[in-house]
Amino acid sequence: MEDKKKNRHLDLIDTKRMLTIASAGCIIVLFYLLIGKFPLVLKSLGRLISALSPIIIGCIIAFLLNPIVNRLRIWLREVFKNIFKDKYSDKHAHMADGLSVVLSILFFLLILTAFFWILIPSLYESINSLYDNFDKYTTNTENFVRNLVKDYPKVVNVVNNYMDDIEAAIKNLFTEKLLPNMDTVVKTLSSGIIGSVKFVFNFLIGIIAAIYILSSKDKYSAQFKKLVYAVFTIKKGNKILAVTEYIDGVFSGFISGKIIDSIIIGVICFAFCRIVEMPYAVLVSVIIGVTNIIPFFGPFIGAIPSAFLVFVESPKMCLVFIIFIVILQQIDGNILGPLILGDTIGISSFWILFAILLGGNLFGFAGMVLGVPTFACIYALLIRTIGDGLEKKGLKNDTEYFIALRGFDENGNPIRGPKKRYESQSMIKKREKQKAQLQASKELLNKVTHFDKKTDDSNKHQEEK
Repeated sequence: MEDKKKNRHLDLIDTKRMLTIASAGCIIVLFYLLIGKFPLVLKSLGRLISALSPIIIGCIIAFLLNPIVNRLRIWLREVFKNIFKDKYSDKHAHMADGLSVVLSILFFLLILTAFFWILIPSLYESINSLYDNFDKYTTNTENFVRNLVKDYPKVVNVVNNYMDDIEAAIKNLFTEKLLPNMDTVVKTLSSGIIGSVKFVFNFLIGIIAAIYILSSKDKYSAQFKKLVYAVFTIKKGNKILAVTEYIDGVFSGFISGKIIDSIIIGVICFAFCRIVEMPYAVLVSVIIGVTNIIPFFGPFIGAIPSAFLVFVESPKMCLVFIIFIVILQQIDGNILGPLILGDTIGISSFWILFAILLGGNLFGFAGMVLGVPTFACIYALLIRTIGDGLEKKGLKNDTEYFIALRGFDENGNPIRGPKKRYESQSMIKKREKQKAQLQASKELLNKVTHFDKKTDDSNKHQEEK
């Protein structure tokens, strides 16, 4: 009897619901604890990322070289099949795979070495020229200011009014900010040098990690698929693999396309600067090419410091440079960009701007570059989820269908038309009162006009008699 009573009590309890409530409570408690220790969590996360930075760099290099490896592997396998013919076996296929990885890494190192071999001497020459001609640039600036004062005397009064404030601000900067914090400045410079050396070391280890990742990528892919189908159902596993393939396509297409686009823009800019003999051609071209990787804001971010460098040397050439950059970005945005990238993003300009601002504020330069493809993937998944939900309810997945929609009636038919204005009870009573007053006025007017008409008819009748 007691066992039956216990079973009845257990039957009355919804076990699934209780587990859901308990899980939600645990998540709320954990979230509360994380908020209380959020700085510590961020610090720990930063240490983890710093420790894994060689692996992260290796994953990035492997991701960029993966398309090259795949094409080389297919080509080398065909070559080995033609060479060995009937003797071709799995051993030769593995040789082709390993050789494709080695050739891809050598190609990457060759491109990197050639880039820095050309870039570093030119950058050194540009920076050295900038330093040697600093006095000349100061004189040019002084002459520009003097000519401005001669042409616009009122500017002198404005400058004199703010000169004391400017001097006080400069003194305050040196006496209260810079000099007392010299130890901090030295520590920052030393940490920057140590960070640069550490980055080079991590980059070298990252190349080794990339070799391992590219060599075993088929094995890692198979292990990931095993994990997905072991944890989830076959239907959900298929969806996860489809989403993974979509994300890989968006990121690989966007990043590789942006790199190619930026290289082309940098080369065009360098060629133009050399033709018109613009100063600091290499430095300006590198700035324009690197910042062009950032969507939307990149051209403006690169054009401002580049235009300043050219302006210091020659104001007239600066005007030519600005006109050229405007034309170049129009060509890039309307011809080169769509031709190289195609429709890999699939989101509107507003969402691109949104993703860049959000990613840049949260993660800096990397967020500005990767924010767009990340948001594009989230946006596509959200659109897919919305479409599946509408399909289950028997509704159309068409945005135009929902533009003038105001809801559905009891039979499920759409209600369309202009939006009804919300009215409170007091407004409804006031409107009904106004209607009643208007109706009373109309009745009184009808009575008066009817009475006047009767009197006119009686007067006419008496006159006739």
